[in-house]
Amino acid sequence: MTSVLFIHGTGVRAPDYAAALRTVRAGLGRIRPDVAVAECDWGSALGSYLRAEGASIPGYRPQKTDTTPRRTPDDEERARWALLYAEPDAELTLFALSGPGDAPGAFVPGAVPAGQRLWKQVSGLAEAPAVREAWEAAGLAGQLDDVLRDLRSSGVFRSACNALDDGRGGPGRGLPRLTGRSLVARALARLPEGPGAVPVAERDAAVDAVTDELGGDERGLAEVVGRSLGAFARLAERAGGSRLVVSRRGTISEHSLGFSGDILSYLVRGEAVRAYVADLTGTLPAPVVLLGHSLGGVIGFDLLASHPSLTPHVTQLITVGSQAPLLYELDALPSRPYGTGLPAHFPAWLNVYDPRDLLSFLGSPIFGSRVRDVEVDNGQPVSAAHGAYWANPRLYEVLAQALPGGRGCAGMM
Repeated sequence: MTSVLFIHGTGVRAPDYAAALRTVRAGLGRIRPDVAVAECDWGSALGSYLRAEGASIPGYRPQKTDTTPRRTPDDEERARWALLYAEPDAELTLFALSGPGDAPGAFVPGAVPAGQRLWKQVSGLAEAPAVREAWEAAGLAGQLDDVLRDLRSSGVFRSACNALDDGRGGPGRGLPRLTGRSLVARALARLPEGPGAVPVAERDAAVDAVTDELGGDERGLAEVVGRSLGAFARLAERAGGSRLVVSRRGTISEHSLGFSGDILSYLVRGEAVRAYVADLTGTLPAPVVLLGHSLGGVIGFDLLASHPSLTPHVTQLITVGSQAPLLYELDALPSRPYGTGLPAHFPAWLNVYDPRDLLSFLGSPIFGSRVRDVEVDNGQPVSAAHGAYWANPRLYEVLAQALPGGRGCAGMM
Protein backbone atom coordinates (compact mmCIF):
# COMPACT_ATOMS: atom_id res chain seq x y z
CA MET A 1 0.00 0.00 0.00
CA THR A 2 1.28 3.47 -0.89
CA SER A 3 1.71 5.87 2.04
CA VAL A 4 0.99 9.57 1.47
CA LEU A 5 2.21 12.01 4.11
CA PHE A 6 0.03 15.13 3.95
CA ILE A 7 2.08 18.21 4.91
CA HIS A 8 -0.06 21.32 5.42
CA GLY A 9 0.84 24.88 4.55
CA THR A 10 1.09 28.24 6.29
CA GLY A 11 -1.31 29.46 8.91
CA VAL A 12 -2.94 26.02 9.36
CA ARG A 13 -3.63 24.84 12.89
CA ALA A 14 -5.83 22.21 14.48
CA PRO A 15 -8.75 21.69 13.99
CA ASP A 16 -8.40 23.12 10.46
CA TYR A 17 -5.73 20.58 9.61
CA ALA A 18 -7.92 17.72 10.85
CA ALA A 19 -10.72 18.90 8.57
CA ALA A 20 -8.37 19.16 5.59
CA LEU A 21 -6.95 15.70 6.32
CA ARG A 22 -10.45 14.19 6.35
CA THR A 23 -11.18 15.86 3.01
CA VAL A 24 -7.99 14.55 1.40
CA ARG A 25 -8.56 11.05 2.74
CA ALA A 26 -12.12 11.01 1.46
CA GLY A 27 -11.17 12.43 -1.94
CA LEU A 28 -8.37 9.94 -2.55
CA GLY A 29 -10.26 7.08 -0.93
CA ARG A 30 -13.03 7.27 -3.53
CA ILE A 31 -10.68 6.54 -6.42
CA ARG A 32 -7.52 5.11 -4.81
CA PRO A 33 -8.58 3.02 -1.80
CA ASP A 34 -5.14 1.39 -1.88
CA VAL A 35 -3.55 4.66 -0.70
CA ALA A 36 -3.18 5.50 3.01
CA VAL A 37 -2.98 9.20 3.88
CA ALA A 38 -0.94 9.81 7.02
CA GLU A 39 -1.09 12.81 9.34
CA CYS A 40 1.66 15.43 9.50
CA ASP A 41 0.33 18.30 11.62
CA TRP A 42 3.51 20.27 12.22
CA GLY A 43 1.42 22.87 14.00
CA SER A 44 3.05 26.20 14.64
CA ALA A 45 6.02 25.63 12.36
CA LEU A 46 7.88 28.61 11.12
CA GLY A 47 8.59 30.28 7.82
CA SER A 48 8.52 33.44 5.64
CA TYR A 49 6.47 34.79 2.76
CA LEU A 50 8.26 36.50 -0.12
CA ARG A 51 6.70 38.45 -3.00
CA ALA A 52 8.53 38.66 -6.34
CA GLU A 53 8.09 38.55 -10.04
CA GLY A 54 9.66 35.95 -12.31
CA ALA A 55 9.33 33.03 -14.68
CA SER A 56 7.66 30.89 -12.00
CA ILE A 57 4.45 32.99 -12.00
CA PRO A 58 1.84 31.35 -14.28
CA GLY A 59 0.63 33.64 -17.04
CA TYR A 60 2.84 36.56 -16.06
CA ARG A 61 5.77 36.31 -18.44
CA PRO A 62 5.16 37.81 -21.90
CA GLN A 63 4.21 35.18 -24.43
CA LYS A 64 5.31 35.04 -28.07
CA THR A 65 1.71 34.77 -29.16
CA ASP A 66 -1.08 37.32 -28.81
CA THR A 67 -1.53 38.07 -25.10
CA THR A 68 -4.58 40.32 -25.34
CA PRO A 69 -6.77 39.38 -22.35
CA ARG A 70 -10.00 37.69 -23.35
CA ARG A 71 -12.66 37.40 -20.69
CA THR A 72 -15.02 34.46 -20.85
CA PRO A 73 -18.39 33.92 -19.15
CA ASP A 74 -16.52 31.86 -16.54
CA ASP A 75 -14.22 34.81 -15.86
CA GLU A 76 -17.24 37.07 -15.34
CA GLU A 77 -18.78 34.55 -12.95
CA ARG A 78 -15.57 34.19 -10.95
CA ALA A 79 -15.31 37.97 -10.70
CA ARG A 80 -18.88 38.23 -9.39
CA TRP A 81 -18.24 35.55 -6.77
CA ALA A 82 -15.05 37.32 -5.69
CA LEU A 83 -17.17 40.39 -5.08
CA LEU A 84 -19.84 38.36 -3.27
CA TYR A 85 -17.29 36.72 -0.98
CA ALA A 86 -16.24 40.21 0.12
CA GLU A 87 -19.74 41.78 0.07
CA PRO A 88 -22.69 39.33 -0.04
CA ASP A 89 -25.17 42.20 -0.64
CA ALA A 90 -23.37 43.49 -3.76
CA GLU A 91 -25.79 42.11 -6.35
CA LEU A 92 -28.86 42.88 -4.24
CA THR A 93 -27.69 46.46 -3.87
CA LEU A 94 -27.42 46.90 -7.62
CA PHE A 95 -30.80 45.30 -8.14
CA ALA A 96 -32.38 47.65 -5.61
CA LEU A 97 -30.77 50.64 -7.29
CA SER A 98 -31.78 49.48 -10.77
CA GLY A 99 -35.38 48.65 -9.97
CA PRO A 100 -37.63 46.79 -12.42
CA GLY A 101 -36.97 49.38 -15.12
CA ASP A 102 -40.55 49.62 -16.46
CA ALA A 103 -43.76 51.34 -15.44
CA PRO A 104 -45.55 49.77 -12.45
CA GLY A 105 -48.03 47.02 -13.23
CA ALA A 106 -51.73 47.41 -12.68
CA PHE A 107 -52.94 47.28 -9.08
CA VAL A 108 -54.81 44.06 -8.31
CA PRO A 109 -56.99 44.19 -5.18
CA GLY A 110 -56.03 41.48 -2.69
CA ALA A 111 -52.86 40.52 -4.52
CA VAL A 112 -49.61 40.26 -2.57
CA PRO A 113 -46.83 42.27 -4.24
CA ALA A 114 -44.05 40.08 -5.63
CA GLY A 115 -41.37 41.61 -3.43
CA GLN A 116 -43.39 41.13 -0.25
CA ARG A 117 -44.18 37.57 -1.28
CA LEU A 118 -40.49 36.82 -1.86
CA TRP A 119 -39.51 38.35 1.47
CA LYS A 120 -41.98 36.06 3.26
CA GLN A 121 -40.87 33.00 1.26
CA VAL A 122 -37.34 33.40 2.54
CA SER A 123 -38.57 32.56 6.05
CA GLY A 124 -39.56 29.07 4.90
CA LEU A 125 -36.31 28.16 3.18
CA ALA A 126 -34.91 26.45 6.27
CA GLU A 127 -37.77 23.93 6.17
CA ALA A 128 -37.56 23.21 2.44
CA PRO A 129 -36.21 19.63 1.98
CA ALA A 130 -34.50 20.38 -1.34
CA VAL A 131 -32.73 23.40 0.13
CA ARG A 132 -31.63 21.50 3.22
CA GLU A 133 -30.33 18.61 1.11
CA ALA A 134 -28.32 20.87 -1.21
CA TRP A 135 -26.87 22.86 1.67
CA GLU A 136 -25.94 19.70 3.55
CA ALA A 137 -24.14 18.40 0.45
CA ALA A 138 -22.17 21.66 0.36
CA GLY A 139 -21.38 21.47 4.08
CA LEU A 140 -23.35 24.65 4.75
CA ALA A 141 -26.51 23.36 6.43
CA GLY A 142 -25.29 24.39 9.88
CA GLN A 143 -25.22 28.02 8.79
CA LEU A 144 -28.55 28.18 6.95
CA ASP A 145 -30.64 29.46 9.86
CA ASP A 146 -28.10 32.15 10.73
CA VAL A 147 -27.68 33.49 7.21
CA LEU A 148 -31.46 33.52 6.69
CA ARG A 149 -31.88 35.69 9.77
CA ASP A 150 -29.03 37.88 8.55
CA LEU A 151 -30.64 38.31 5.13
CA ARG A 152 -34.11 39.12 6.49
CA SER A 153 -32.63 41.80 8.72
CA SER A 154 -30.79 43.34 5.78
CA GLY A 155 -32.11 46.69 4.64
CA VAL A 156 -30.59 46.02 1.23
CA PHE A 157 -32.67 42.87 0.78
CA ARG A 158 -35.82 44.73 1.84
CA SER A 159 -35.03 47.46 -0.70
CA ALA A 160 -34.50 44.87 -3.44
CA CYS A 161 -37.87 43.27 -2.62
CA ASN A 162 -39.53 46.67 -2.72
CA ALA A 163 -38.14 47.19 -6.21
CA LEU A 164 -40.32 44.38 -7.55
CA ASP A 165 -43.83 44.84 -9.00
CA ASP A 166 -46.40 42.09 -8.82
CA GLY A 167 -47.06 39.94 -11.89
CA ARG A 168 -44.27 41.31 -14.07
CA GLY A 169 -41.36 39.48 -15.62
CA GLY A 170 -38.22 41.05 -16.97
CA PRO A 171 -35.36 41.73 -14.58
CA GLY A 172 -37.51 40.92 -11.54
CA ARG A 173 -37.32 37.22 -12.40
CA GLY A 174 -33.66 37.27 -11.42
CA LEU A 175 -34.14 38.39 -7.82
CA PRO A 176 -34.68 34.87 -6.40
CA ARG A 177 -31.31 33.82 -7.84
CA LEU A 178 -29.61 36.93 -6.53
CA THR A 179 -31.14 36.10 -3.16
CA GLY A 180 -29.74 32.58 -3.31
CA ARG A 181 -26.30 33.83 -4.26
CA SER A 182 -26.31 36.31 -1.40
CA LEU A 183 -27.28 33.59 1.08
CA VAL A 184 -24.62 31.18 -0.12
CA ALA A 185 -21.97 33.93 -0.18
CA ARG A 186 -22.85 34.79 3.43
CA ALA A 187 -22.38 31.15 4.44
CA LEU A 188 -19.12 30.71 2.52
CA ALA A 189 -17.62 33.86 4.01
CA ARG A 190 -18.07 32.35 7.47
CA LEU A 191 -16.11 29.17 6.78
CA PRO A 192 -12.85 29.15 8.78
CA GLU A 193 -11.08 27.38 5.91
CA GLY A 194 -12.25 29.99 3.39
CA PRO A 195 -14.94 30.03 0.67
CA GLY A 196 -12.85 27.89 -1.67
CA ALA A 197 -13.35 24.88 0.61
CA VAL A 198 -16.73 24.18 -1.03
CA PRO A 199 -16.60 22.75 -4.56
CA VAL A 200 -18.07 25.01 -7.22
CA ALA A 201 -20.66 22.40 -8.23
CA GLU A 202 -21.98 22.13 -4.65
CA ARG A 203 -21.91 25.91 -4.23
CA ASP A 204 -23.96 26.41 -7.37
CA ALA A 205 -26.36 23.59 -6.43
CA ALA A 206 -27.04 25.35 -3.12
CA VAL A 207 -27.89 28.52 -5.06
CA ASP A 208 -30.10 26.57 -7.49
CA ALA A 209 -32.07 24.99 -4.64
CA VAL A 210 -32.85 28.38 -3.11
CA THR A 211 -33.73 29.82 -6.52
CA ASP A 212 -36.11 26.96 -7.32
CA GLU A 213 -37.77 27.17 -3.91
CA LEU A 214 -38.35 30.90 -4.41
CA GLY A 215 -39.83 30.31 -7.86
CA GLY A 216 -37.12 32.22 -9.69
CA ASP A 217 -35.51 31.92 -13.09
CA GLU A 218 -34.03 28.66 -14.31
CA ARG A 219 -30.46 29.83 -14.66
CA GLY A 220 -29.58 33.38 -15.67
CA LEU A 221 -29.02 36.40 -13.50
CA ALA A 222 -31.24 39.41 -13.92
CA GLU A 223 -29.98 41.04 -17.09
CA VAL A 224 -29.91 44.53 -15.70
CA VAL A 225 -27.82 43.43 -12.70
CA GLY A 226 -25.48 41.42 -14.87
CA ARG A 227 -24.77 44.44 -17.06
CA SER A 228 -24.37 46.77 -14.10
CA LEU A 229 -22.20 44.41 -12.07
CA GLY A 230 -19.83 43.22 -14.80
CA ALA A 231 -17.41 46.13 -14.94
CA PHE A 232 -17.42 46.68 -11.18
CA ALA A 233 -16.83 42.97 -10.43
CA ARG A 234 -13.96 42.84 -12.90
CA LEU A 235 -12.39 45.86 -11.23
CA ALA A 236 -12.80 44.30 -7.78
CA GLU A 237 -11.34 41.00 -8.95
CA ARG A 238 -8.42 42.75 -10.59
CA ALA A 239 -7.66 44.65 -7.39
CA GLY A 240 -8.08 41.58 -5.20
CA GLY A 241 -5.80 39.53 -7.46
CA SER A 242 -2.95 42.00 -7.81
CA ARG A 243 0.43 40.73 -6.69
CA LEU A 244 0.84 44.02 -4.85
CA VAL A 245 -2.23 43.59 -2.66
CA VAL A 246 -2.31 39.86 -1.94
CA SER A 247 -2.22 40.52 1.81
CA ARG A 248 -5.50 42.46 1.54
CA ARG A 249 -7.31 39.24 0.72
CA GLY A 250 -7.88 38.92 4.44
CA THR A 251 -11.09 40.91 3.88
CA ILE A 252 -12.39 37.86 2.04
CA SER A 253 -10.87 35.05 4.06
CA GLU A 254 -9.25 35.28 7.48
CA HIS A 255 -7.58 31.99 6.69
CA SER A 256 -5.25 33.78 4.28
CA LEU A 257 -3.62 35.73 7.12
CA GLY A 258 -0.47 34.56 8.82
CA PHE A 259 1.54 33.52 5.75
CA SER A 260 4.44 35.85 6.47
CA GLY A 261 5.05 34.77 10.06
CA ASP A 262 5.07 31.04 9.35
CA ILE A 263 7.43 31.21 6.40
CA LEU A 264 9.83 33.67 8.02
CA SER A 265 10.04 31.39 11.04
CA TYR A 266 10.56 28.35 8.83
CA LEU A 267 13.50 29.95 7.03
CA VAL A 268 15.12 30.71 10.39
CA ARG A 269 14.32 27.49 12.29
CA GLY A 270 13.24 25.12 9.55
CA GLU A 271 15.55 22.27 10.50
CA ALA A 272 13.28 21.34 13.41
CA VAL A 273 10.29 21.12 11.08
CA ARG A 274 12.21 19.01 8.55
CA ALA A 275 13.38 16.68 11.31
CA TYR A 276 9.79 16.27 12.48
CA VAL A 277 8.62 15.36 8.98
CA ALA A 278 11.58 13.02 8.46
CA ASP A 279 10.74 11.14 11.67
CA LEU A 280 7.14 10.66 10.55
CA THR A 281 8.30 9.53 7.12
CA GLY A 282 10.43 6.81 8.70
CA THR A 283 7.41 5.30 10.46
CA LEU A 284 5.45 4.75 7.23
CA PRO A 285 5.60 1.67 5.00
CA ALA A 286 7.17 2.24 1.59
CA PRO A 287 6.60 3.52 -0.98
CA VAL A 288 6.09 6.92 0.64
CA VAL A 289 4.89 10.04 -1.20
CA LEU A 290 5.19 13.49 0.35
CA LEU A 291 2.10 15.59 -0.48
CA GLY A 292 2.70 19.22 0.44
CA HIS A 293 0.33 22.17 0.15
CA SER A 294 1.78 25.69 0.01
CA LEU A 295 4.64 25.87 2.55
CA GLY A 296 4.19 22.12 3.05
CA GLY A 297 5.57 21.68 -0.47
CA VAL A 298 8.60 23.81 0.42
CA ILE A 299 9.20 21.67 3.49
CA GLY A 300 8.97 18.49 1.43
CA PHE A 301 11.35 19.88 -1.19
CA ASP A 302 13.94 20.98 1.36
CA LEU A 303 13.75 17.68 3.20
CA LEU A 304 14.29 15.55 0.11
CA ALA A 305 16.97 17.84 -1.34
CA SER A 306 19.04 17.77 1.86
CA HIS A 307 18.51 14.14 2.98
CA PRO A 308 19.61 11.72 0.22
CA SER A 309 19.07 8.74 2.51
CA LEU A 310 15.28 9.28 2.36
CA THR A 311 15.02 8.81 -1.41
CA PRO A 312 14.89 5.00 -1.51
CA HIS A 313 12.02 5.19 0.98
CA VAL A 314 10.33 8.28 -0.47
CA THR A 315 9.66 7.76 -4.16
CA GLN A 316 7.79 10.96 -5.03
CA LEU A 317 7.17 14.57 -4.08
CA ILE A 318 3.81 16.17 -4.96
CA THR A 319 3.51 19.89 -4.36
CA VAL A 320 0.14 21.64 -4.58
CA GLY A 321 -0.08 25.42 -4.75
CA SER A 322 3.49 25.65 -3.52
CA GLN A 323 6.17 28.34 -3.52
CA ALA A 324 9.29 26.14 -3.83
CA PRO A 325 10.09 27.26 -7.41
CA LEU A 326 9.78 30.95 -6.53
CA LEU A 327 11.91 30.64 -3.39
CA TYR A 328 14.57 28.86 -5.43
CA GLU A 329 14.46 31.61 -8.04
CA LEU A 330 14.93 34.17 -5.26
CA ASP A 331 17.82 32.13 -3.82
CA ALA A 332 15.84 31.78 -0.60
CA LEU A 333 15.54 28.00 -0.20
CA PRO A 334 17.42 26.65 2.83
CA SER A 335 18.39 23.44 1.04
CA ARG A 336 19.35 24.53 -2.47
CA PRO A 337 21.25 27.65 -3.60
CA TYR A 338 20.07 29.12 -6.86
CA GLY A 339 21.84 27.65 -9.86
CA THR A 340 22.55 24.23 -8.36
CA GLY A 341 19.40 22.61 -9.77
CA LEU A 342 17.90 19.41 -8.45
CA PRO A 343 20.31 16.93 -6.85
CA ALA A 344 20.79 13.60 -8.61
CA HIS A 345 19.05 11.67 -5.84
CA PHE A 346 15.87 13.81 -5.94
CA PRO A 347 12.76 11.65 -6.57
CA ALA A 348 10.00 12.20 -9.12
CA TRP A 349 8.31 15.58 -8.63
CA LEU A 350 4.77 16.53 -9.64
CA ASN A 351 3.85 20.20 -9.20
CA VAL A 352 0.14 21.12 -9.29
CA TYR A 353 -0.93 24.74 -9.72
CA ASP A 354 -3.98 26.88 -10.51
CA PRO A 355 -3.15 30.01 -12.56
CA ARG A 356 -5.62 31.98 -10.40
CA ASP A 357 -3.81 30.93 -7.23
CA LEU A 358 -1.29 33.70 -6.70
CA LEU A 359 0.66 31.51 -4.27
CA SER A 360 1.28 28.71 -6.79
CA PHE A 361 4.25 28.67 -9.14
CA LEU A 362 5.76 26.75 -12.05
CA GLY A 363 8.62 24.33 -11.50
CA SER A 364 9.67 23.25 -14.99
CA PRO A 365 10.84 26.72 -16.20
CA ILE A 366 13.12 26.79 -13.15
CA PHE A 367 14.24 23.17 -12.68
CA GLY A 368 13.72 21.73 -16.15
CA SER A 369 12.04 18.54 -17.30
CA ARG A 370 12.57 16.71 -14.02
CA VAL A 371 9.52 18.57 -12.73
CA ARG A 372 6.06 17.94 -14.16
CA ASP A 373 3.77 20.97 -13.88
CA VAL A 374 0.07 20.10 -14.01
CA GLU A 375 -2.53 22.86 -14.22
CA VAL A 376 -5.91 22.48 -12.53
CA ASP A 377 -8.85 24.87 -12.41
CA ASN A 378 -10.33 25.16 -8.93
CA GLY A 379 -13.26 27.15 -10.30
CA GLN A 380 -12.70 29.95 -7.81
CA PRO A 381 -11.64 33.61 -8.12
CA VAL A 382 -8.11 34.54 -7.15
CA SER A 383 -9.28 35.47 -3.65
CA ALA A 384 -10.20 31.85 -2.88
CA ALA A 385 -8.19 29.70 -5.30
CA HIS A 386 -5.28 28.90 -2.95
CA GLY A 387 -7.45 27.09 -0.42
CA ALA A 388 -9.72 25.38 -2.95
CA TYR A 389 -7.56 22.50 -4.22
CA TRP A 390 -8.95 19.88 -1.84
CA ALA A 391 -12.51 20.67 -2.93
CA ASN A 392 -11.61 20.16 -6.61
CA PRO A 393 -12.46 16.65 -7.91
CA ARG A 394 -9.97 17.13 -10.75
CA LEU A 395 -7.09 17.27 -8.23
CA TYR A 396 -7.87 13.77 -7.00
CA GLU A 397 -7.96 12.48 -10.56
CA VAL A 398 -4.47 13.94 -11.05
CA LEU A 399 -3.22 12.43 -7.78
CA ALA A 400 -4.77 9.04 -8.52
CA GLN A 401 -2.96 8.83 -11.83
CA ALA A 402 0.36 10.12 -10.50
CA LEU A 403 0.69 8.05 -7.32
CA PRO A 404 2.48 4.69 -7.50
CA GLY A 405 0.17 2.13 -9.04
CA GLY A 406 -1.69 4.75 -11.09
CA ARG A 407 -1.60 5.34 -14.83
CA GLY A 408 1.07 8.01 -14.61
CA CYS A 409 0.65 11.68 -15.52
CA ALA A 410 1.81 11.70 -19.12
CA GLY A 411 -1.66 12.62 -20.34
CA MET A 412 -2.15 15.46 -17.86
CA MET A 413 0.23 18.03 -19.32
